[in-house]
Amino acid sequence: MGCGSDAPAANDSSSAGSGGVAASGGQANGSGGASLGGDGGGSGGDSPVPPTPQPSSGCGKAGPIVGARTVTLPVADGAFIVSLPASYDPNAPLPLGFAFHGHGRTHAQCQTGDCAGFQSVMKDDAILVYMKSVDAGWEGTENNIRESNVAFFEKVLDLVEAEYCVDERRVFVAGTSSGAHFTNILACRFGDRLLAAAPVAGYLPEQDNCVGQVAALPIHGIDDDKVVLSSGEEARDFYIEQNGCSSTAVPTVESIHAQIRASRDAAQTDVACVDYQGCDQGVPVRWCEHSEGGYDNSTHGWPTAGGQLIWDFVKPL
Repeated sequence: MGCGSDAPAANDSSSAGSGGVAASGGQANGSGGASLGGDGGGSGGDSPVPPTPQPSSGCGKAGPIVGARTVTLPVADGAFIVSLPASYDPNAPLPLGFAFHGHGRTHAQCQTGDCAGFQSVMKDDAILVYMKSVDAGWEGTENNIRESNVAFFEKVLDLVEAEYCVDERRVFVAGTSSGAHFTNILACRFGDRLLAAAPVAGYLPEQDNCVGQVAALPIHGIDDDKVVLSSGEEARDFYIEQNGCSSTAVPTVESIHAQIRASRDAAQTDVACVDYQGCDQGVPVRWCEHSEGGYDNSTHGWPTAGGQLIWDFVKPL
């Protein structure tokens, strides 16, 4: 699977990103900030006005369950956690975000640290769901692991939309390592139900017979030796083609790669991103590289700035 056993990249007790995102095209501050290029839309033009929310059938239902939940699966109960904003209004549709843990980790670890910033950055603005794989990882084909997890995701997605007030136009998925591979699978299979996908340290298990298009934010460590950079680039290039983007990126991939290479060599934490131009409306592609060492100093996994990067990408869509 190329992901190994994933340990936390950072503790999520602080707001992610250590200062958030630097100005467009600027130099990251070396403490988890990010340099972004282009206009943020990946299309070279003005960002379109977000579409009218599409309320799910759960809107209007009071007293939703918060915290640990389970659903019945063919083999065993599937565990997941639901987080709602403190100001949750059952009549106001919200974005829905899923985050998937790495191989050998858990949904609770993803929420509290492994998926840094996903909870702390988005907790007041979105319904957040953390699922526990039916196995150690998500995407394996042995023992029907992949198909069982896909069925599990679809069941939880249906349940959340039926019991909580979700904007069905604004459902997005993200994951780290094995969870990133799974994110890419879901982007292929559920492109008609997803707004965006953010695979962090992921490869591309599937690319045939995909449904629809999703905005994409692949994030990858420059020296990742478990899921090598070229595997992340392959996923990125798939989304570029799928979404009708040109090969032009702002700033250039070469420039941010050189920046991150220099930061890595200097033992500094840095993140930089590019936006691909000319993408079909509503489905931009942004590519980010980082130098953060992570749990084993290989740059494998979810960087501290990950949650902020994802929300900054998804929020304006």
